[in-house]
Amino acid sequence: MRTALLLSFFLIASQATAQTPATQKPAPTPPPKTATPPTQPAPAQPAPAQPRTTPPATTPPATTTTPRRPAATTTRGGIAITATSPQGATLAGVRVSISGPTERSDQTDAGGQLSIPSLLTGTYRVRFEGEKVTAFEKEVTVQTGRVTQVDVMLNPAPEPKVVVAPAPPPPASATAAVGPKGQPLSVGVESVLEKEFVRNEPRRESLLACSGNQRTTMIQLNKALPERLYEDADAVYYVLGGEGTIQLNGKNTQLGLNDFVSVPRGTSHAFTNRGKRALVLLSVLSGEPCEQAK
Repeated sequence: MRTALLLSFFLIASQATAQTPATQKPAPTPPPKTATPPTQPAPAQPAPAQPRTTPPATTPPATTTTPRRPAATTTRGGIAITATSPQGATLAGVRVSISGPTERSDQTDAGGQLSIPSLLTGTYRVRFEGEKVTAFEKEVTVQTGRVTQVDVMLNPAPEPKVVVAPAPPPPASATAAVGPKGQPLSVGVESVLEKEFVRNEPRRESLLACSGNQRTTMIQLNKALPERLYEDADAVYYVLGGEGTIQLNGKNTQLGLNDFVSVPRGTSHAFTNRGKRALVLLSVLSGEPCEQAK
């Protein structure tokens, strides 16, 4: 019976413990924590996506271009030019042309000076020229952030040469003057000498024929024949008798019987007799009109 009592006590205790959870249902009040889910507008959190609508930071390009500006200025320099004459006077109006990394051209002012700024650094070829100076070139090096001083002395330009134009030739249609036409003639030299002998006279010239632009004469010389020069006629001489000397442009040549001499136009010449006999010459002049036909 004692055992039965113990068993019934355990049964009652077990039932009591099983019912406590059912009676303690108010304890599940913790669900109010789940009531917070109404605040779960977590799905409506697309708002954080709004930053995507803003473009990526565009400021970096601006920050990259800004430092380049000073870099451009540091790669330039300048040239300061002063042009003077050999006597030290400044030269205005001298044209200056530079070729190299930068191309420029200008001229010096009233004080002979010229300033050329903002040139890229490097080596330049500088040319100076003008109407009153002789052209001159030199190399100049331009350095970063510096003005290169160029002092140049220019020589005066040579005086212009005066070229005299030759006289124009006569028109092709112009006809050379021609003397009158002569008559046919045949004559013996000995007979002419008998009639026209010089005797004691210093000299004698006898006209044998004259036609157009040709004249033939016989010349007898007991003394020297003064110097002659024909501008527009050629002369030939043939020795018929005696001995003598001919002077051509200052040079003497001896003449004897049957010698022949040709004298072009524009050539001075003179004759001298040698010995006791007269020097007899046959002269033919071609190029000048005859004064009278014969």
